[in-house]
Amino acid sequence: MAKVGIETTQHVQLSQDPAGVTERILAYILDFIVLGVFYFVLWYITVDSGLLNNVIENQWVIQLVIFLPIMLYHLLMEIFWNGFTVGKWFVGIRVVREDGGRPSLSNFLVRWLIRLFEVTLTSGVVAFFAILINGKGQRLGDLAAGTRVVKILRKTSLEDTVLDFVDEEYEPVIAQVVELKDEDISIINEVLKSRGDYDKSTWLHMVARTRVLIQNRIGNVANDMGDTQFLRQVVKDYNATYGRIE
Repeated sequence: MAKVGIETTQHVQLSQDPAGVTERILAYILDFIVLGVFYFVLWYITVDSGLLNNVIENQWVIQLVIFLPIMLYHLLMEIFWNGFTVGKWFVGIRVVREDGGRPSLSNFLVRWLIRLFEVTLTSGVVAFFAILINGKGQRLGDLAAGTRVVKILRKTSLEDTVLDFVDEEYEPVIAQVVELKDEDISIINEVLKSRGDYDKSTWLHMVARTRVLIQNRIGNVANDMGDTQFLRQVVKDYNATYGRIE
């Protein structure tokens, strides 16, 4: 499955791997197990123990108490956990907008409503073929909602994090990096590491555009440096400013 292009909030184009059918199915199975455990625990508490029978006479109300959280599981989890469910988190995939940003409430709601048809009512058959045909990690609900499911990069080492350790005696060259945020450094790191995903001219254009965006934030500084050197210097100086061990 080919990489898909996403655009950051700073309008820098990056690529990201769409979640494949295997990842989506595994996440579905894990979420199914979570819901199964939740159902039996809740059934025991509310029905077998007779806890609610003493205060609620209508059985349909008891059924609603049991099934409503299950029906809303994916919607609520993705809204409040930034595109994750338990299954998606374990597999390492999440829901994002097509431009790579965080989906809005309406995005989540549309994909959930269509999920009731293409996943719940058809046991996932419709979603399975939609993802296969689409090739961008999108089922029908994603296409309608303007979302996609992508693989995330887990931070497994120091080099994968925003901050790195630098020599305590090092003095930053670009002091204006204090105007930046972790998100800015993440963007720079993504651009610098994406060299293998693009042809050279496209990548150099991305680097140059990223430099302009950063200089718009911190001022027109270090003009004697090349674009790549400038971005690496910004990352190093940011680390020197915020990454030292106290």
